[in-house]
Amino acid sequence: MKNPIIYYAVIALGIIALAVGAYLFVSATKANPHHISSYAALGVGVVLLIAGVVGMFVTKPKTAVK
Repeated sequence: MKNPIIYYAVIALGIIALAVGAYLFVSATKANPHHISSYAALGVGVVLLIAGVVGMFVTKPKTAVK
């Protein structure tokens, strides 16, 4: 893909998922546990951040390759 905006959007979604996961992790109580959903949101956030950063560095625009 040549459009870096897609990778910025993936990174932004990753940051949002990390924030949601952190919120769920902190707000969990014994009466209302968020164990699975908080770890899932944190995992998805990390995967999206890594995918966005790797995608930005691996794919180069055509003008930079020439």
